Amino acid sequence: MNINHNYERNTFLLWFLTVGVLGVLVGYPVEVLALFLLAYIVFQYRRLQRLYRWSKKSGDHDLPFEDGLFGQISEDIYQSKMQGLAQKDSVKYQLERFKKLISVFPDGVVILSLSNEIKWFNKQASQLLILKKEDTGQLINHLVRHPRFTHFLKNLKSDDAIVIEAPVIDTSWSAEKIEIRVLPYGDDERLLLIRDVTKVERTNQVRKDFVSNASHELRTPLTVMKGYVEMLLASTAEDNVQVGASLRKVDQQVIKMQTMIEELLALSRLEEGKVEAANSLVNVRSVCEQIKSEFKSAANEHQQSLVFDVPSSLNLKGSKGSLLTVLRNLVGNAINYSDENGEIRVGWAINEQGQGQLFVKDTGQGIGARHLSRLTERFYRVAENNIKNKTGTGLGLAIVKHELERHEAHLVIDSQEGEGSCFQCVFPAERIDP
Repeated sequence: MNINHNYERNTFLLWFLTVGVLGVLVGYPVEVLALFLLAYIVFQYRRLQRLYRWSKKSGDHDLPFEDGLFGQISEDIYQSKMQGLAQKDSVKYQLERFKKLISVFPDGVVILSLSNEIKWFNKQASQLLILKKEDTGQLINHLVRHPRFTHFLKNLKSDDAIVIEAPVIDTSWSAEKIEIRVLPYGDDERLLLIRDVTKVERTNQVRKDFVSNASHELRTPLTVMKGYVEMLLASTAEDNVQVGASLRKVDQQVIKMQTMIEELLALSRLEEGKVEAANSLVNVRSVCEQIKSEFKSAANEHQQSLVFDVPSSLNLKGSKGSLLTVLRNLVGNAINYSDENGEIRVGWAINEQGQGQLFVKDTGQGIGARHLSRLTERFYRVAENNIKNKTGTGLGLAIVKHELERHEAHLVIDSQEGEGSCFQCVFPAERIDP
């Protein structure tokens, strides 16, 4: 196609001069030129209409104009249409591939908008959440009516997940427990991943039952053993120094075992929900005063300062016994893992989201980043040379985690090696009564 940018201009000037000369010859140059310009405008308008109608036809590959400016515009529009169609076909192909991939994915997948409207879901998601085709466009929390799931959606945190009961259990689909995780997807969407964790939860329940039963069975013989050790200490310690020292070591180990058994039983009760409801109004300052009284001598023994900075009017909706357990573990750890002349500070703050933060901050040895994600696991302890001789069962932070979950709260750990640690108990605004 011959594209000449000057073609339209030269043609117009030629006609304009010709008509102008003709107008002079007939004695009406202005009127003739006006008629010419009007006719030219109508002519160009008709050409624009033709170009517009052609641009709206998706299957027409014949260009309406071949030469001049309109020919170039026609060519540009045609190329843009072809590129758009190619991109559309490519996107459609990729989307079909994505849907096929997700359809064979073993886990359920739901694409949500930021307002939690269902945009698409695969077969596994429809089975696990009992979704139907007509549910597209509905709010997911209106279809999955579980209190913990609703709370989970309102308080989303990165890389967080919950395990809830499957909506319906039938013979065709054996899922009893499902794990739900939400991940960001694009700029304005989210992926809801659903996994059948029935077998995993059954295995965990067997483990929990074993630990609980074993703890109960060990409780009585340990009590008997401690009684005999105390009796032997009373009768032989003064006569035989060496035997007395050995018996005291046995007594210390028995006490350690008893502590571990009690913590295991407490953890089992928390995991099974066999605890009182955390709905009482608790004055946090009074809880801190009790903790201060309990740990004052231990802090003095280590030449550490124990500082409490909590408003006297602060109340939390929860359980006093539960909050005492949380602070006992956190303050006890801070004292054990801080050097002499260090400071342990217990304080309160409100973050930008209006959540309350009850924190325990120390100037201790700090914890490496690789350990932080596992600190709340059962029996997990940091195996570093500078703290390997510290006592503890490795259950304290696991108990703290579960005690906080009773308050719809969570634990945030901020620590760097050599710079101390800060353990923050983050409570929802609804539980704060300042």
